[in-house]
Amino acid sequence: MRLVATSDLHTDYKENFRWLQELSDTEYRDDVLIVAGDVSDRLEIIQETFLLLRSKFRQLLFTPGNHELWVRGANINSLEKFQLILNLCDELGVATKPLRLENLWVVPLFSWYDGVFEPGMRAWADFHFCKWPADAAPLSEYFLRLNEPYLRVYDAPVITFSHFIPRSDLLPPKEYLRISWLEHVSVCAALDSQIRQLNSTVHICGHTHTTFDRVVDDVRYVQNAVKYPKERRIPSFPIKLI
Repeated sequence: MRLVATSDLHTDYKENFRWLQELSDTEYRDDVLIVAGDVSDRLEIIQETFLLLRSKFRQLLFTPGNHELWVRGANINSLEKFQLILNLCDELGVATKPLRLENLWVVPLFSWYDGVFEPGMRAWADFHFCKWPADAAPLSEYFLRLNEPYLRVYDAPVITFSHFIPRSDLLPPKEYLRISWLEHVSVCAALDSQIRQLNSTVHICGHTHTTFDRVVDDVRYVQNAVKYPKERRIPSFPIKLI
């Protein structure tokens, strides 16, 4: 059994869904895949994507990203959408809670970025497509509290994953950022304390559509985002061996 990871599948794009379809139907039958958020904001596409991946991998783990919590014009708020997605995962056999594998634990961690709306961020879609109940603020603290039941000692090495990134030093240098305020809508700083409380050896994340594999203070941080089709300027592969 191997553990592999991906994020930001964005299978709303036919090119991305087709890329996943082209993964071998036999090579990964004994393997476990982590999907660190951002499949789609449409439930039917999330379901179709999970069914495809469940047919190729032994086990699938997932945590929602920001795109999953877009409600656009729906009659529900983003927390209700969050629960619908967790329910869908349960129905499809996709793990969203800690999972014991042969010789390690994989612990999904919910998160949200620390930044709040400022006028200069008007272009960021979350501020238009997410709808939050008043008692959910601040959002980063709300989602981190959901992890508290799983912050315990495990009887095997731990690998964690989240959608948002836990440290600002995982971002590219500011002079290379297309969005100067990307840190405000990407980083959940207190998440790193939970990662270290769990003694995680590896943490997988997504969201920023950047590729990295770095060790910082004895924790290996990995992002392997599929990205939007137009962003894949260099050869890449949708899954990475962890």
